[in-house]
Amino acid sequence: MGTANSASPPTILMIEDHDDTACLVRFLLEREGYVVRHAPDGWNAKHLTETAAPPDLVILDVALPSISGLDVLRAIRTTPEWQWIPVIILTADTRIETMIEATDLGATEYLKKPFSPERLLRAIEPFVPRPHNP
Repeated sequence: MGTANSASPPTILMIEDHDDTACLVRFLLEREGYVVRHAPDGWNAKHLTETAAPPDLVILDVALPSISGLDVLRAIRTTPEWQWIPVIILTADTRIETMIEATDLGATEYLKKPFSPERLLRAIEPFVPRPHNP
């Protein structure tokens, strides 16, 4: 699963359209030693599921331009190379029906914004342990 091995740090794909959130999450993850790829909207994210090697984990917003995060999740779960990748939903959408749909589509975890950095890192660690920083 994913691209992690002993020679390279784990890769996390962050799908987030808000620059402030994307910068914060990138900073937090890179500080821990992860490699971060960023897709700023649903179209770019879906395109990656069709053309790129899968990451070790996906962090996905629900409210995205062009294609919704739930549609991206659906694409991830129906793409053989990506279907088992852990997907953490990180969203401001607190509607119970969105949470249920995300769970039904195979979301691994559902975190609400605003979020604490510690909570995000704790959600990632069971699926992609923190790399050792030199």
